[in-house]
Amino acid sequence: MKAEDWVVCSKGQGRQHERDGSVSPRVRHFRENTVAQVVAVQADTLTVWNIRDDTVWDLPLAEAQQIDLAAMSTRGDGQSKICNLCFRLLPLASFAKNQNNQHGDVRRPSCIECRTDIDKRAPKSQQAKRFAKTRPKHGTAFKCPICSKRSIVGVTAKVVADHNHHTGDIRDWLCDSCNTGLGRFKNGQDCLKDALAYLQERDR
Repeated sequence: MKAEDWVVCSKGQGRQHERDGSVSPRVRHFRENTVAQVVAVQADTLTVWNIRDDTVWDLPLAEAQQIDLAAMSTRGDGQSKICNLCFRLLPLASFAKNQNNQHGDVRRPSCIECRTDIDKRAPKSQQAKRFAKTRPKHGTAFKCPICSKRSIVGVTAKVVADHNHHTGDIRDWLCDSCNTGLGRFKNGQDCLKDALAYLQERDR
């Protein structure tokens, strides 16, 4: 095992590196089966970087198992998969089925436990019922409030309700492309501002 290899921290415990460079004198805990990257290897100790919360830990070498990310994709390795939120290596059964394709079942990128937390912030049921009455009707003209593209509802574009993923409040009806775009940018203003700054810096 060497620096930059990836490991699974089976017990999720070790001595955390503090911001001042010191190492915690007592054992602390993080999530079991968290995936981390090796920073340094000592005789019987590993120093690893926990990608989930950007922390560095020292842990016993015996409590880390090396994994081959080259053999793994977003679908996992056929037996297990890394959650894109908690960064734990979990059995495929820990991920809900999303759809089927030529490769078989496609699992969600987030584990069921993380999805449960996300789903708690789903649109509020009473508000959703009221908002449903304003849904643009199939076959009518629609102009997306973000991209301004005109479409025929349900014929040339799908129109969906956009909601705040932190509060569950519904904002408005959007074309499916813009709604998906917001989701890709974590539905957050900071991430969108960062994307705009990135474009401005590199498109000069």
